[in-house]
Amino acid sequence: MKFHDTHTHSHFSPDARMTMEEGVRQAVKSGLAGMAITDHLDIGTPQLKGVFRFDPGAQQAEIERLAALYPVEIFKGVEIGLQPETLQPTREFLSPYRFDCVIASLHFVDGQDPYYGAYYENKTYRQAYAGAFELMYDMVVEYRDFDILGHFDYIARYAPYQVRDITYREFGDLLDPLLRFLATEGKALEVNTNTYRERNGHVPVLDTRILLRFRELGGEAVSLGSDAHDTFRIGENFERYKDIIRNCGFRYLAYYKNRQPVFYPIG
Repeated sequence: MKFHDTHTHSHFSPDARMTMEEGVRQAVKSGLAGMAITDHLDIGTPQLKGVFRFDPGAQQAEIERLAALYPVEIFKGVEIGLQPETLQPTREFLSPYRFDCVIASLHFVDGQDPYYGAYYENKTYRQAYAGAFELMYDMVVEYRDFDILGHFDYIARYAPYQVRDITYREFGDLLDPLLRFLATEGKALEVNTNTYRERNGHVPVLDTRILLRFRELGGEAVSLGSDAHDTFRIGENFERYKDIIRNCGFRYLAYYKNRQPVFYPIG
């Protein structure tokens, strides 16, 4: 089947290692039907002095240029980082622009990016993960102007603990309010294939019980995103994870156009 990759980054993201045109060429080569360019907007990044932002006007102009040249749908997107003190500045920064897709993600907890490890110090895995999920819930309820919840299990990617899988059995009490909110509001739950790669000798597992619970609560929209920062990762492992999603009872995947979900059947 032809997929839509709803989460990719280009040279407008400071941590990306490909130009937008290189990414688009790879999407065509990989046979994708569409891709969303969702560059980073994290206002007030503590460790990086605010560098995770971009010029949406220039980004969208480049998307329009490439959309006229290549046989693949390219959608205007942004991945916003949620922090309590930056929600209003984020709204103001984005207000002049119109996007096809807005991903809301949690990259910082208590002013720290788990990627660097300090967040986990002096915390049990339960404390560290609970802190992230509680903040994530508070942020999405307060900042509702998004379409997709990005990599809900980001907190476990770089964790130093033996427990590095987010399971419904252990964290259902924290996940339920989040999943219920997404289902009620018609938001998409993202399966982010970047999470399920080997890091430090471990490949995190996507717990299907989380997808099943989302469906039980009335959730309909599930998106597949590679979170690609390199060309070789665009559409990575989509065949594997679309089967997992289908086996959880979902018959469609979702992508976004003009901030509206478009459902396409899982083949």
